[in-house]
Amino acid sequence: MPTQPNLTEAETRLGGALPHRRVEAWKWTDVRNSVKETASGLVSACEPVFELPSDLSVNRAVNTAKDHAMGTLAHNFSGESYLIDVPAGYQSIDVVRLSGLSAGHARIFIKLGKSAELTVIEDHRSDEAGFVNIEVNYDLGEGASLTRTMTHRDHAQSTRIVTSQINAWASAKVIQHALSFGGGLSRLETNVAALGEGLNAQIHGAYLLNDQRHTDMTSYIDLGAPDGVIRQTVKGVVTDKARGVFQGKFHVRRPAQHTDAEMRHDALMLSDTSEIRAKPELEIYADDVECAHGNTLGALDESALFYMRQRGIPLKEARALLTEAFVAEVFDDLAEDRRDDFMTDIRTWLEANS
Repeated sequence: MPTQPNLTEAETRLGGALPHRRVEAWKWTDVRNSVKETASGLVSACEPVFELPSDLSVNRAVNTAKDHAMGTLAHNFSGESYLIDVPAGYQSIDVVRLSGLSAGHARIFIKLGKSAELTVIEDHRSDEAGFVNIEVNYDLGEGASLTRTMTHRDHAQSTRIVTSQINAWASAKVIQHALSFGGGLSRLETNVAALGEGLNAQIHGAYLLNDQRHTDMTSYIDLGAPDGVIRQTVKGVVTDKARGVFQGKFHVRRPAQHTDAEMRHDALMLSDTSEIRAKPELEIYADDVECAHGNTLGALDESALFYMRQRGIPLKEARALLTEAFVAEVFDDLAEDRRDDFMTDIRTWLEANS
């Protein structure tokens, strides 16, 4: 077995080891090497900003320990956790907005009662270099519905880890869309546990990375009950010396009969120096399921570019149009206002990087 490397100065301040490339699940996202001892937020609490409907409130709760490295750090340095308790049957046209996640550690718990419906918009953003470690926990009661939208854009020297745990009981529904423009090193991890039958989950995302930015989109869907329907699509675009990572796993346990699950990751590499690491997985123990996964990596279609240039479209514009069409598919079922915001951000990025 490999020996435990000596702790870095940053890890000494944190009181424990950070995930590194010798840990299988983190082999392409080496947090240890990215974090500096002087990083802003390394040993301090983050203070999120919540915008809530008038009939919801945020409370503070005592932290409970977690059994994974980043959760332990969040437990140790975040102080009390934040709790939003959504009552059974709750419905509102207003959304929960979460921002201010620019440095430090935080733990957030959002509990949806039976048949409650909630839309949450999370803005993970920093304008200065720093360290961010956010843990977000959702608990969905029977028949509850969560619509979650995440945007991510960090300083080029920031390290950000966002770990999400979604526990879903019978007939719960999850719709998640994430758009990342990266940072120095970032990982957006989503773990979903089907604790009751009939889970309907759509877990979609896209990353667009330039310079030497890094985004890791990791997901683990743990299906322990029957009749689940899962759809996951992730698109990636990388250029310059950027690095994209996708790790997705469907774990279909023996009781999860009649599961219908599909996973796809497709990425465009716009430069010879960019990198993509992809690892889609299926682990199936039930014998009456329909599960599939796929992965493609490639460049823009040269014949399509030629066709567009023959019709007077400049090369840069043609590249941007093809890339936009490639990414936009992920957000087809997003609410119109949020989709418009996403597409505006995507087009701005493409104008600068095509």
